[in-house]
Amino acid sequence: MKKTIIALLIIGISGFALLQGSLWYFTQQFVDQQVYKAKPFAQISYKEIETSMQGSAIVKGVRFFIPAINETIFIKSVEFIAPDVFTFLMLNSKTEQQQIPESLKLIISNAAINLNGPVMNMIDNPDIEPSAIEAFSTLACGDINRMGSRSLSKMGYEIINNNITLEYQFYPAKKRLNYTVSNHIEDMSIITISGELSNVSNIKSFSGKTLKPGKISLEIQDDSYIKRKNDFCALQEKYSVNEYITEHVRQVGEYLGVYGIEVEVDLLDAYKKLLKTTGTVRFDADLKPLSETISYAEELKTFAPNDIIQFIRLKLYVNDKRINQVSIKVDMDKLLDAASNNTSELGQPNSMMKKQVLVYKKYHQISLSNLNNYNGYRVRVETKGGRYYRGTLKTNNPKYYEVITHMRSGNVGYQVTKHNIKKIEAFY
Repeated sequence: MKKTIIALLIIGISGFALLQGSLWYFTQQFVDQQVYKAKPFAQISYKEIETSMQGSAIVKGVRFFIPAINETIFIKSVEFIAPDVFTFLMLNSKTEQQQIPESLKLIISNAAINLNGPVMNMIDNPDIEPSAIEAFSTLACGDINRMGSRSLSKMGYEIINNNITLEYQFYPAKKRLNYTVSNHIEDMSIITISGELSNVSNIKSFSGKTLKPGKISLEIQDDSYIKRKNDFCALQEKYSVNEYITEHVRQVGEYLGVYGIEVEVDLLDAYKKLLKTTGTVRFDADLKPLSETISYAEELKTFAPNDIIQFIRLKLYVNDKRINQVSIKVDMDKLLDAASNNTSELGQPNSMMKKQVLVYKKYHQISLSNLNNYNGYRVRVETKGGRYYRGTLKTNNPKYYEVITHMRSGNVGYQVTKHNIKKIEAFY
């Protein structure tokens, strides 16, 4: 009896050791295959592999070199987590048969990008005009027009550390896949996208036209970046932080107005609150109606922006409080005119693809003798009596100029004569 128990024990231990060895060997083979497949685009190396009988494996000390841009990304570890060891062992054969495992989790820890590396230096290239988003984010920030490596260094950053988590659950019977992708950029922000995809049968579904998105949520949580940027930009213009936030939000409203985009006051107030509280903003939407209408492209072209907002049931939350007025007005002719008349081609450093971007606009002081050339421009006017007006300049009347200010209740026109103007600035 004792011999039988000892024999079973030895068989069990041997089987466990064999399974553990097989798991490690399988993982190494799988990782080496991916490294080989990536050779045309990147050179990948790693230090060691650890496996667990719970169905996970960790690849440590990953070095990811991209020859095309001469950039190296160092990753502390890449971890694959399956529901159990048997699912893990079947991953390779399942994917080769285009099957989707029922659940997987991928964790990338400390993917570090150096601020002085080629990618960040490429962003700071002075020959590349800042994009519309870059210009938007740096309004009221002095002469800064993009948050590249130089600005980030002054804000106290040395390395951009990314911690990325990707996980999903697949429900074959319902042909639905739920997913979550999160990127925690240390001391910056946590960006999380979660949602669902329907009409998913196998891996081929992702390359076909039948895949349908459903509910989706985007959440951006601050992790000290907003505070650092507030302090940095306030210093550029010698503002207090509150003065900078107020001026930045005001300029955002004016900047969007130049391109024919008018947002609700509630949205600007919510944005201002986010900057002050350095909290969280979340967008929830349901893309299923959009995916069902996508075959009717001509119909979608007739939708106004607010129609699409209603169509996808877009909801906005700031610090978990819902913003009720999520609507915008867009003058499409004005937007298209601004985009077509103010474009600049990017250069091609390191084979970067060319693309068009909106040129960064700001207020410029203009001569009183030249006012007629700025009819229809957005202006800021200071009178000799100490009054301030902001709005659209109209020069049609020979006796006076008119500044049209948009308000929620309608438009208000202020009449100003040339001799009463102390200073006038136009936005272009």
